[in-house]
Amino acid sequence: MCSLIFTGIALLCVLVPPQVTSVPFPSGVARTECRGRYFWIWMNKAALGQNTWSYSVLNELGQRIRVTEQIATQCGFTTTTDLYGNPEIRVSFLACSVRNLFDQDFSLQLQVEVTRPDSLTAVYDVSMDCPLGTPWSPREIVCEENYMEVSVRRAVPGIASEVLNEDWTAVWPVAQGAMNQVWQVVFRFQNGSLESMMATQAHALGYGVNTTATRVLFRTPYGTQQTEVVMVQGLEVEVARATVFYKQAWMILMVDTAVACPINPAVFTATTLSWVVPRIMPSLVGFPHLYKDEAIEMGLDGLLIDRATAMRNGYTFQTDGIDFISITVPIGAAGGLTESDVINNYYGTTYSIKLLLDRRWQGDESDRTRHRSLKPFRTPFAPQTLVLINNTIPERGYFDISLGNFLPDVELVAIGIGGKPLSPEELKGRGFRLEEVPNPNNTRVLILQVPFADPLVEQEYLYANIRKYTLRLNYTLNLVQKDKPFTHLAVIECDVPDVVLPTFEGFCDTGRIGLVMIRGNLDRYWVPYVGNVRLTNEFVVSQNYTIQDDGHYFYLFIPLLAVGLSYQDISLQGVTAQLDFNLRDNKTQVITVAFPVACIFPTGKLLVCFPNGTMTATVLSLDTKPNLDPRKTHLRDQNCGPVAADETRALFSFPVTTCGTTRRFEGDYMVYENEVFFRREMVPEANPVITRDSQYRLTLRCRYPLNETLRVWARRLLGERGTPAPYALGLGAYQQKRSIDHPVISQTVGNAPGGATQKSWLWFPAAAMALSLASAALAVHLPVRIPGCHKH
Repeated sequence: MCSLIFTGIALLCVLVPPQVTSVPFPSGVARTECRGRYFWIWMNKAALGQNTWSYSVLNELGQRIRVTEQIATQCGFTTTTDLYGNPEIRVSFLACSVRNLFDQDFSLQLQVEVTRPDSLTAVYDVSMDCPLGTPWSPREIVCEENYMEVSVRRAVPGIASEVLNEDWTAVWPVAQGAMNQVWQVVFRFQNGSLESMMATQAHALGYGVNTTATRVLFRTPYGTQQTEVVMVQGLEVEVARATVFYKQAWMILMVDTAVACPINPAVFTATTLSWVVPRIMPSLVGFPHLYKDEAIEMGLDGLLIDRATAMRNGYTFQTDGIDFISITVPIGAAGGLTESDVINNYYGTTYSIKLLLDRRWQGDESDRTRHRSLKPFRTPFAPQTLVLINNTIPERGYFDISLGNFLPDVELVAIGIGGKPLSPEELKGRGFRLEEVPNPNNTRVLILQVPFADPLVEQEYLYANIRKYTLRLNYTLNLVQKDKPFTHLAVIECDVPDVVLPTFEGFCDTGRIGLVMIRGNLDRYWVPYVGNVRLTNEFVVSQNYTIQDDGHYFYLFIPLLAVGLSYQDISLQGVTAQLDFNLRDNKTQVITVAFPVACIFPTGKLLVCFPNGTMTATVLSLDTKPNLDPRKTHLRDQNCGPVAADETRALFSFPVTTCGTTRRFEGDYMVYENEVFFRREMVPEANPVITRDSQYRLTLRCRYPLNETLRVWARRLLGERGTPAPYALGLGAYQQKRSIDHPVISQTVGNAPGGATQKSWLWFPAAAMALSLASAALAVHLPVRIPGCHKH
């Protein structure tokens, strides 16, 4: 069976079959040390990997006792991690199943079970022998992370110089009434009440009661029903006022095993953490007026440090000599650990340190106490502002970006550039420079260099010779130990004067407009358009365009009546047609460079139906035999003559609501009609019977759809004897509502002698029409902006 040493009191524990084969840990996996009054065992977390582990202690009978959380607090075991996350086991010299040789030499045997994810388990031995070191004090108190422990020398003391205090007076009758009991524990409470129980009952409640060769031991978890939290000088202290007594053959020995531990948290500022404890804890000091400090020391991880080390690390350790003892540690100081953390994708840090406060004091002649508190602290999460610095110098031709500052426990997983995630290996394989640069404060900076010319870098033409390079970054990083990923976004923009603009030359040819473009260095990001129509292969073929492109020169020829040209003006001299060539950004479709070319082509018989309800037509002298004088023509309303005329042609332009124009509905169309007449000279004028002039009549007709998309058409008329007249144009516009004031399409009917017609249709928006008499023009529209590099 499993039992407490020297007591004969049964210990309820988990026994593991002893026949399990065990071996020592491989070299470098485990480390042990005798430190203070403890066995210390550390295991390498990297060696353990994803395996789980547990441990057992071997008692004097060789039985394996599984150390559970309850057994740990009752028997003096502490399971935690060191500052770096390595598993750590601390075992008190006075713990259960520790072999104790007269309270001077101590031996421990543990077995650690490591279980792999596939449930295979290996068992490893840990054996330690430790000497006592510094002699025992009459009373020693330890405030561990998971329990409070007090041990008192059990040799018969001398007579105290002062009378018994009230607590002892209250316990005495209980002790007298338990003359026949071997063990008993009495708890005293702040309100004066008592609770007495047998040692077996105390053990069942999780308390540890034991004796060694020279000492009486009492151990309690925090937060039991018999412990109390009291305020001492405004600070929280957990107290267990326990008295253990037992009967020997000729006497009853009562031992004051009261224990008190400060439990108040540290006070954090942006730069420091401070731990303050009461200098005197009344529950442990029977005669405060006799209290005298013998030593107050601080330490780290269970080891004392000297004041020179404390000063070098920046610690402040002081006592006011009356009420308080305080330790102040700068956040980030040596002896602790600053590590990364991530909350809601925000990167930050925490600082951890394990402090030791070791005190010795004297009360009366028989009261000498050593009080040790092992206290781990961790600061709250402190978000850190990541610093992204743009070191780009445009003349170098690449982005130069640094991102920091990170602790060594942060690793780069990938950087997304232009939406494409790339691992560190892929980044370097693409020719990017990527490196980590250490800082003096143990942080690191990530440096990334990306060429402007890389396809993942966005490019946008701005103006003149300036283009903007945009680098969109998405850093993905991970906390190595905690496996917590987080991201950081950045956008770097740089305006660089490195654009070679294309140059243009336009020309007018017989029946067509053309241009030649000498390419620049940004053409692969721009798409050619004629007006609002993109020059796709299908469109070019369908409209009989001619394009030649050798990578350096780009030639474009457009026939006069092809879709894409706009018609700017109609006069007796001719029709002004314009080619609006432009290059657009292939992503945003914004016009980057525009180049118009305008040419004047002579006109023949012509009818134009404008979308604003105006009809324009020309009359040629060649329409009759003999020739008529176009200057003598008029519309139905004889007051409506040509707006311009010479001996060869006349130009009429009039609203469809004037000059005797009639209208009628034909299905979904509104038809407007007028006629051109020739005023013949008659002899005599009063009663004309003789004339040399031909009779002439030309019908002008426009048809406007009442509700449809506007279109433009043109036809070529045949002159006398079937010879082609130059051109006849019809112009429409965009979508219109049913409105007489905004007609939308036109149709012409010519009934001159020999009036056979040949139609050639041309569709294009007429909304772009504007007056212009230039035969050819070049234009490039460029905004103004100051170049430079910046980040978002």
